[in-house]
Amino acid sequence: MSPTTRMTDAKADQYYYIFDSRTHRPLVLDRATGEHYASGSDPRGPLIEHVSARRGPEVPRRFARWCARQVNPSAASAHTAAGRLWAAAQRDAPEAWRRVRHETADAALLAMSLGLPQREPRAARLLALQACTHPEAQQAARDAAHMSERWAEFSASSASAEEAEAMRARHVDWLLDRVSTP
Repeated sequence: MSPTTRMTDAKADQYYYIFDSRTHRPLVLDRATGEHYASGSDPRGPLIEHVSARRGPEVPRRFARWCARQVNPSAASAHTAAGRLWAAAQRDAPEAWRRVRHETADAALLAMSLGLPQREPRAARLLALQACTHPEAQQAARDAAHMSERWAEFSASSASAEEAEAMRARHVDWLLDRVSTP
C-alpha cells in the first residue's frame, strides 16, 4: 500500500464522525466544508462493487462478517450492544438486523460521538459489528472495513498507522481472492 492510500492522523483530524439517524451508520464529514468524505484512493470501495456485481450480494455480506471477526467480537459479552449486534449479524435475518440496530442505536451513537474521537477500540468494534447488520450488503462491507481498520489503528500500542495499513491490505487481499475465485 502506498502512503497515499491511508488516512494519516493529521488528515484524520480534518474530519469528524456523525451518526446518521436515518441509516443508523457513521458518516465521515470534512470539518471545514461539512461535506461527506469520499475515500478517493481507497481500492476497497471499487473492489466491493466489483465483487458484488460479479458474485452477488452474499460475498460483500461475508466480507463484512469477516471484517467483524477481525475486531475480536468474542470479547463482547452476549448481553451487550456489541454482543447482540454480533449475534444478529451472523444470521441472514434482515428483520432481526433492523430490530437490533434500532435497539442499539443509542450505543452506536455514543460509540461514534464519544468513543471514536477518543480512539477507543471498543467503539470501533461496536461499529464494525453494527455495520454487518446494514440491510445493503455493499454498505455493510464498506462500513465494516472502515471500522475494522479503525479498530486495528486504535488497538495498536505503537505504530498505529502501520496496523491500520496492514488491516487495509488484508481487506484488499480478501476481496482480490474472491474476484479470482470462480
